[in-house]
Amino acid sequence: MLLSTLGAAPYALAADAVLVLDTSHRETRDAPALDLAVARFAGNASGTYYWEDGLLAEQILSGLQSRTNRAEQELPDGQRLLSSRRQLSHGAERAAVLVDERGDVLAAALVHRECGKDGCQDDQHGRLSVFLRPGFDRTKAQPLVTWSQDVPEDLQTDGGEKIAKVETITLDAGNTTARPIRLTKGFSPQVPLYPRAIVHRTAQDALSNAKARRVLRLQTTDSIEQVLAFYKQLTPPLQDAVSDLDGNTGFMAGKRKGVAFTVNLKQDKHFPTITNMEVEISE
Repeated sequence: MLLSTLGAAPYALAADAVLVLDTSHRETRDAPALDLAVARFAGNASGTYYWEDGLLAEQILSGLQSRTNRAEQELPDGQRLLSSRRQLSHGAERAAVLVDERGDVLAAALVHRECGKDGCQDDQHGRLSVFLRPGFDRTKAQPLVTWSQDVPEDLQTDGGEKIAKVETITLDAGNTTARPIRLTKGFSPQVPLYPRAIVHRTAQDALSNAKARRVLRLQTTDSIEQVLAFYKQLTPPLQDAVSDLDGNTGFMAGKRKGVAFTVNLKQDKHFPTITNMEVEISE
């Protein structure tokens, strides 16, 4: 069957669909299989899709969050296409992932409005962003393009929806590596920051200017254990180092070159493969 004809295949409601992964993947975090697969696929890639400069993994999972609208389509070679939309969304923000027989993500797509600091595009200027695993032929991602053209019923009134821009991005090492963190004015460069994290932009922007001089809010798809291990293995070691791990939270405190700081870690309550962290310089 040609890929261009796969869109005609019926979708089955899959509110309780479970992706079963091959056990050769070693992952210690207690998280849904889909969350783990998306985190492996996207790494710490980031961009502006549903919100400004956010982790791609979190935005894909957010686009799949509505269980009521979740659907699954069976494809040749054991592949499946799982799709849904954001919670409380009328469908303008929706996502789909193409997975193989083991549940690993081969490609993903976001329909979005490129929502950033200047607002969002309207329904006549929608965006489709397609993400590919390295080595995956972009023509084999055609089911995602076909899926994007199936406009949700809530968007079919008035002017409907128009996808004005389509982009395809291969998630190679250059695109899945966390971008360098630009320190806020006044934040001491002596404080070591976890290298595989990005600024949690919406949380950071909520801080006052005064607090932003001593607080950085970050995110990563790495586990709390990995972040704590980084701080424990620093050379030279931190002075007065204290750490703690308690289920879905973690803590690190120490001093470097006379600057005392703390790192508070918390697993995201909606997406357990996302670790939120707050690095604070002691007053």
